[in-house]
Amino acid sequence: MLWALARFSMTADVGAACGGANGRAAPPGVAAAASGVNHALNPTRRSRAKSSALRAGRVSAPVGSKGAMSHIAVRRIIEGGHTVWGQDWYYEFRELSATCNAGKVAAYCQRLSTQYSKLTSTWTEDSNSEWISRVYFAVKMALSSSVMAMSLDYARCTNLRVVESYLEYYMVLNCMRAVMLTMPSQAWTDGSLMQSTHSKTIQVVAQVVTQLDKACGQQLLSGITHLKALREYISYRGPSSGGSMKSPRFDSILWSRFLLELAQLQSEILEKSIIKQATSGFALKSEFIAKICRCEIDGLVFQDSEDVYRMGYLKRKHPLPTNIMHMMSEGHVEDYFGSWCAEEQEDAIFNPDVNWRILFDVP
Repeated sequence: MLWALARFSMTADVGAACGGANGRAAPPGVAAAASGVNHALNPTRRSRAKSSALRAGRVSAPVGSKGAMSHIAVRRIIEGGHTVWGQDWYYEFRELSATCNAGKVAAYCQRLSTQYSKLTSTWTEDSNSEWISRVYFAVKMALSSSVMAMSLDYARCTNLRVVESYLEYYMVLNCMRAVMLTMPSQAWTDGSLMQSTHSKTIQVVAQVVTQLDKACGQQLLSGITHLKALREYISYRGPSSGGSMKSPRFDSILWSRFLLELAQLQSEILEKSIIKQATSGFALKSEFIAKICRCEIDGLVFQDSEDVYRMGYLKRKHPLPTNIMHMMSEGHVEDYFGSWCAEEQEDAIFNPDVNWRILFDVP
């Protein structure tokens, strides 16, 4: 199956000492002490100046230029697979495997495959464009949550308690949004899925997790509800007692990893279904790119030039949905975290460039 994915990709190619568990409860079956696992340092970084110069056309393009394989095709060829729940996967699902019953996960995968099969059997340019956009936005949620996780560790180290509840809540919520974006049961509705309310996102994802493990679903719902209440209490009531409120027994780092693994699993099932069923419609329409890159809030328009570049690359080089991990390129990840770095880095300043894999195995 992995070889087939790689072959399809080629033919379809067109062109922070603090932190840890803090005594909080991990998902059932996962030791809280494991929250330190995978806080791996980022891989050796390329020069950001080169990345920026490439976009400006000042240096030669590497592999991935027109006529060569995209980074997605290359990664499929060189990366090994992992076999679990009776299938081959690109990602190593550590938290899902440790937390959930294998039979329930396998059954969920089968149900999801059936749902995706109905979608991919009538594949069109609109559905292709929609799902590229959905997976790309899920990538953004994974990276955003990772920045928040590193920021949360830094806040705990430096007594920035006033922002802890905000960072912790939105870190988990964005991971839940990644899950929701990769669910075939959730309609895109002309991009409104990206603006789903907090309450709907929490309820939908908690119900999915309950299918995998009832206790997990209850703990996730309880934990995220407590984090939401803390964020609102500190933001809107300005408590005179400072940050002494009781926190939930909820390991937000482990839960964020769990949720991103679930989103990754769903995106891999989508990808397999596309390869098996879809025969045409492999294009990325410009109107879908605009919905990702342009945002209007209260009359103010925000245009993200980095998203324009990344989506433009996918349109030229790999205009079909892939899984979350493979949609990330090294340059994308490096530039995302680097955009939050200080212009002049000092030891005492927050540095988001040292712990990229705090939540997800980015390239």
